[in-house]
This record gives sequence, structure tokens and C-alpha cells, in this order.
Amino acid sequence: MLEVGTNTYVSREFADEYIASRYRSSSKDRKRWGELSEKDKEILLINACAELENLQWQGRAATKGQAMAFPRLPFQYGKTDEIAPLRVKQAQAELALWLSDDTKQANQSQRLELQAQGVESFSIGDLSESYGKGVGEKPVPLLCKKVADLIAPYLNGGYEIC
Repeated sequence: MLEVGTNTYVSREFADEYIASRYRSSSKDRKRWGELSEKDKEILLINACAELENLQWQGRAATKGQAMAFPRLPFQYGKTDEIAPLRVKQAQAELALWLSDDTKQANQSQRLELQAQGVESFSIGDLSESYGKGVGEKPVPLLCKKVADLIAPYLNGGYEIC
């Protein structure tokens, strides 16, 4: 079950409204999200939040022993009653939407598996990919470009984008 402040930064309603206000009604992403059950949306939001929680954030937790990375100082001085900055909430909704695309997830999983096995390049038909030496040795959280752009001001170091 989705619990804001415990396993999510946003409610399902927030994610629904965010996606409806930023994606056209004809968008395949918006349609895919709209076809999901409430339970599936909650699962995706929990998974998206878990991915975000694994990142190396700047600053420190606002209170000792808080359940999640945010609220965070120095970003939320005087605003610690807000669970997270708006950009982090938007990033969670975007990441849940990205995670809802099973085809993209399968392709990404295949790439990571190949990299972990030490494959440096492969070809399928007209498609070919090459990976740098050492890629796949250290797991990096997966983020789509929109998510990476939203959370960039709050991160320490680098991150991989899809």
C-alpha cells in the first residue's frame, strides 16, 4: 500500500494528475498509464521511489532516523514539513511512467545483462551497440533522461541515463 513519507513521495492521484497535465491524450505513455489498475500504479510508484532512494543525494536528512532521503537539508531549510521538493515528486511520477513500459524495461535489462557478462559489442540486424571497457562492473541506478534532468540539482556525482 502506498504511504506518502514511508514508501513514496507522491500519491497515486498526484502521479495521475502530473501525467495527465504533461502528456497529450494521444500519447502512448499517457494511454499506457491510464490503462493500469490502481494497484499497478501504486506498485510502480513504490518501485520508482525505491530507485530514487538508492541515489547519492547532496546534503543530509532533515531529521535523524527519518524513513526516506527527503526532506533534505540544505534544500528544504524552513520547509521540512514538505516531504520532498516538487522536482523530486515529479521525478518519481516520471520514473513510474518509464517503468510501466515493459518493452523498454526488457531492452534495458538485456543491455545490462550483456554488459555484466563482459560483452563489449553486439549486433542484431541493422542495430549494433558497443560498450566501454569496465561497463557493467558496477551497477548504476537506471534513470530516464527526464528523471535525470529533474533531480540533477540534488545529486552527488554522476548517474546513468537511458
